[in-house]
Amino acid sequence: MTDIATMELGQEELQRSQVRLEALRAMLAEAGLSAILIEHEVDIWYLTGFVGHSATLVVGPTNASILCDARYEEYLQPWSHGGVHEVLIGPRHTKADRIRVVAGEYDLSTVGFQSEHLTVASLQALRKELEGIDLVETTGVLATLRAIKDLHEVSVIEQCIQVQGAALDAAMLQVEVGMAESELAAILEFEMRKRGASGASFEPIIATGSNSSVIHHMPGSKPIEEGMLLVDWGARIDGYCSDLTRTFCFGPMPGQMAEIYDIVLEAQEAAIQACCPGADCKDVDAVARNIIASAGFGEAFSHGLGHGLGMEVHESPNFSVKSGGVVLEAGMVMTVEPGIYLPGIGGIRVEDDVLITEDGYRVLSDQIVKSHDAAVRDLG
Repeated sequence: MTDIATMELGQEELQRSQVRLEALRAMLAEAGLSAILIEHEVDIWYLTGFVGHSATLVVGPTNASILCDARYEEYLQPWSHGGVHEVLIGPRHTKADRIRVVAGEYDLSTVGFQSEHLTVASLQALRKELEGIDLVETTGVLATLRAIKDLHEVSVIEQCIQVQGAALDAAMLQVEVGMAESELAAILEFEMRKRGASGASFEPIIATGSNSSVIHHMPGSKPIEEGMLLVDWGARIDGYCSDLTRTFCFGPMPGQMAEIYDIVLEAQEAAIQACCPGADCKDVDAVARNIIASAGFGEAFSHGLGHGLGMEVHESPNFSVKSGGVVLEAGMVMTVEPGIYLPGIGGIRVEDDVLITEDGYRVLSDQIVKSHDAAVRDLG
């Protein structure tokens, strides 16, 4: 899961929290709700700047109440005195009692809950313990809100990309024949941390040789060899993620791999050019998919074209055949990552992070080269 937030709560963070809470309240009002229970750690982090395990946030018309246990009491002092949030500390088993206190204080008789983040067992327990309070299912409220990034969020994601790019350059200088995939993954994460990342966005995918055909290969003990090397990695800074993929070849690219690389790159560049406000996510996916299918590799591209990116690696919306009617909006950050995978032979994927702007798009990861020639490297 997430790391515990370590940044101090300053005026900028308080103002950002207030703006986001007001935007949420407006969405709740449109849905006929006056309050909502937030259980998802990342959503609490997004709305308040605080992240802690087993916390709950109650957002009402005038209140944002953080319910947490004594592990975080001292840490939460700035939130208690910032004028935007209130903090209620107590044992985890008394959470329902604290929710009831908040509901009574602010006259909340109907409260929404995040159906995608609350288990059936937890919901049943809350309904039993909160008799008299109507708990109403909501879905995707925070996902919709988080899909549009502000200038601060875009800036942090760009920092992540800069760090991961520099870390990749440093890590690739250390690659040797016989080095385990897992060792290169560790070096890459170390180089990101050394440059200011709190960690990797996810466990780096390091896939050598035929392993590169496995879409989400877990790096293991297989030694890196001459031939294909797929690297899918990202950095995390201040709660935000980046996510890129580059596919390298040590020595001359085998004929079929060179052909596939060019097809994937053509598909990716065409899909990026199709990104703009109002574009249907299914149609953008189809741009890349049709190019790959026309080249005879349609069945070898078996995943969606990409996804939203922010505080989580996979956010809404998605580029996929199932995303018809979902349109891009300015402020969304999307990955564009077509691939072709030939089991037992190898795979190619190229992935970039793209900001949707008012009049089109901006590739945030342009400084990290991805040309065919740049993919061919010497192995030390």
